Amino acid sequence: MKLRFRRRRPRFAGIPLPGNLLWRGLGLALAAFVCLPALAQQKANIEGRVLTDQGVAVKSATVRLETDDGELVADQPVSTAGEFYFRFIPKKNYQLIVSSEGFQQYRERLNLGEGATDYNVTVNLTPAGKGPAAKQTPSLTDTQAPSGARREYQKGAKALGSHKLGDARKYLEAAVNEYPCYARAQTDLAMVQSEQKDFKGAEDALRKSIGCDPGYVDADLELGGLLNAERRFGEADTILEQGARQAPASWQFCYQIGIAQYGLKNYETAEQEFAKAASLTPDPPAELKLKLADVYLKESAYPKAYAAMEDYLKTEPDGRLAPRVKEIMKQMQSSGVLKSQSDAPSFGPQPQ
Repeated sequence: MKLRFRRRRPRFAGIPLPGNLLWRGLGLALAAFVCLPALAQQKANIEGRVLTDQGVAVKSATVRLETDDGELVADQPVSTAGEFYFRFIPKKNYQLIVSSEGFQQYRERLNLGEGATDYNVTVNLTPAGKGPAAKQTPSLTDTQAPSGARREYQKGAKALGSHKLGDARKYLEAAVNEYPCYARAQTDLAMVQSEQKDFKGAEDALRKSIGCDPGYVDADLELGGLLNAERRFGEADTILEQGARQAPASWQFCYQIGIAQYGLKNYETAEQEFAKAASLTPDPPAELKLKLADVYLKESAYPKAYAAMEDYLKTEPDGRLAPRVKEIMKQMQSSGVLKSQSDAPSFGPQPQ
């Protein structure tokens, strides 16, 4: 939908959220409480998270950073939330290697070139002996695609699951060249293009997918997330509302609509969408709780914001944003903005 390394964006049927939004979880409102230090020139930070192919955090994994010559630069275990963070490393090319018992080893070449200083990587590990996760959202064009296009798609999907982006793009382009209205292949191709920073190509592929099969809501969710990341919030909201009408029980659509409404400064609507997203999943992700905290701060609902941050810390006490959240909470306590905790929100399904 973040050079920046974009994680494989999750499927509509999966749980994880679009990757570059996680680091923005505190938003501008919380940033008013904390000033981030400037980064040293010619240095870079790499932050990331290790997930299963179903989007669940891997709690036990080792992350290594090596030069192209195989020299070890740094290694570390992930946190209980599957997170890792390399600080102030020289800007050059590296090999990122992730190992975890029961999973295939993951490798990715990182090119920390000129420009950006913060890089985000989300690693999706595939269980040993297992191919990429099967897609669950039906597409009418699956059965309409000729057998040759389907074969190319299967090869492309397998390469994408192994994070071999060059191979994935080659096979997926072959699939859509043979059958341009192959909605699933167009959507997967857009994921590859977005990871390769070809955002215009990704948008074109997603719009083609939607035009060919309006019922394939994966494409709506992907395109909405991409437009949100590009701060085209009005366009994102239109696309996401279209998908949400077909998938009203999807918390992912509610979350992304909340992002769009927040960007449009419609904070009350954003709050409603974030709260609805939380009610639609029994285990709301931590970043959703931070988004609620953010919008409560915009509305000056400080006790609610404080409670949402408390709930975040219960979910990810060792998360990379936890120190910032704790500092903000201390500042809220000392500033006198907290009057009562009686209006604290609750997360998850609400009693009927």
